[in-house]
Amino acid sequence: MLKFIFNKSFLTHVAIAIAVVLLGVWILLKFIDGYTNNGQTITVPSLSGLTPSEIEDVLKDKNLRFEIIDSVYAEKAEKGVVLDQFPAADDMVKENRTIYVTVSKVIPPKIAIPDVVDMSQRLAIAKLQSYGLKIGRLDYTPSECLNCVVKLNIRGKEVRPNDLVSKGSVINLTLGSGTSDEKVLVPYLVNLSKQEAQSKLQESFLNMGAEIYEDCKTTSDSLSAKIYKQSQTANSAINMGYSIDVWFTCDPSKINYNPPADTLNSNP
Repeated sequence: MLKFIFNKSFLTHVAIAIAVVLLGVWILLKFIDGYTNNGQTITVPSLSGLTPSEIEDVLKDKNLRFEIIDSVYAEKAEKGVVLDQFPAADDMVKENRTIYVTVSKVIPPKIAIPDVVDMSQRLAIAKLQSYGLKIGRLDYTPSECLNCVVKLNIRGKEVRPNDLVSKGSVINLTLGSGTSDEKVLVPYLVNLSKQEAQSKLQESFLNMGAEIYEDCKTTSDSLSAKIYKQSQTANSAINMGYSIDVWFTCDPSKINYNPPADTLNSNP
């Protein structure tokens, strides 16, 4: 038996068989190497803020593909642009890799208006904002319930609880003014941004009236503008629901910050 195993002819056939197997493995590895571009990697570009057509232009030169796997509503983002991606920007991948992206919805989702009728102004505003709705004007009507929500409207059209509206819609509130002609004190608005001033006015049951912007060259500049003048003097008494005109500036030197001797009116 041993003589047969160590027979020259037998060993030759074994050697040939091993060589054939090794050659086959080598050919297979070379094929896989060529098919997968082994060792050739590409840096994933950032797709954030791009539209699908812009993504195609960016990826086609890099031999990469993309697939939209989700769309979400993002109020502050442009519509239909990339919010997230995987693999992330600057990751290393091989050619023909698919980049999975999440984009912002073009149309905001519909939501049911929560029931805030008869609710206090502060609670109603907090609840509406928690649903992704914005607060517009505060109007007043005679009612026994002081500062309670009487009704809601969007662009003058009354809306009711459970009505479907777009997320991000501006809701105007009609509140009860009580049985007397109640007045409120005007807050000090100098050195506040638009959002800060709106919040402070709402807390005082007032509205923001005309908005005048000065010294701002671009829309981006106006977003950081601060109030330097207001139409009604701080601490003066006016009717609830009154509108206060404000002047914004992008020039800090124009802001003369001199709040009344009232800590509640201090604006950092």
